[in-house]
Amino acid sequence: MEGRASGRLARVQSVVRKPIGRLLRRLGLRRTPTDVLIFPESQLAHRLLDGLSGLEIGAAAHNPFGLETQNVGLSQAMDAQDYEFFWALQMELCGAAATIDIEADTCAIPVPDSSQDFVIHSHVWEHLPDALGGLEEWVRVTRDGGFVFAIVPKRDASESDRDRPPTPLSEHVRHRELRSTHAMRGAAENMAERSHYNVFSPETLHEIAAWFNGLSDKQQLEEVAFLETDDKVGNGHAIVWRVRKTR
Repeated sequence: MEGRASGRLARVQSVVRKPIGRLLRRLGLRRTPTDVLIFPESQLAHRLLDGLSGLEIGAAAHNPFGLETQNVGLSQAMDAQDYEFFWALQMELCGAAATIDIEADTCAIPVPDSSQDFVIHSHVWEHLPDALGGLEEWVRVTRDGGFVFAIVPKRDASESDRDRPPTPLSEHVRHRELRSTHAMRGAAENMAERSHYNVFSPETLHEIAAWFNGLSDKQQLEEVAFLETDDKVGNGHAIVWRVRKTR
């Protein structure tokens, strides 16, 4: 088993090292091959979510929140390429990989309605072909008074996004109506599947909440916190919504 894991890491580690190196340089960090890199936990998340239990989408061993969560992610059987890339990324940074507790796509999480105190994720939303569909699912599983906590990369966090405009709300709505898949987005936009399909800005995050609140009076998002620069890795925006539900 150890030899198979080492071989899998060797196949993809050259792919993940370049973006890791660029990220560390942007953050002003230096790292030797023997260093273990663990990003700090978010004090905002602790302030709002300590004592609660919820779901983390795409948890990473090198980027822990330190909360009471179950990790929702794609298993190797569901998507071997995505699983192995993310596994290798975690192993390269800290020598461990987060356990997947619930094997599922984030737009179809097999838990009951209003069963969670919160849903949290960091640097996940930009990879979803149907970003609004993801948001609707996170609200579905979150109880009244619970939270959706999102960290998305700034436009300059990735070289591939710097010259791209923020994805307009109309584009998000179009992909919701189409129920776009990774194959559809990759082919239509001439990019690798699971790339950064979406580029967010503070303005578009607020527009998305306003759009959602216009769908129904029975489910609303109430903004309770926003950080221009997140207090975790420090290369993204953080936004937290309280979920309000009425019958």
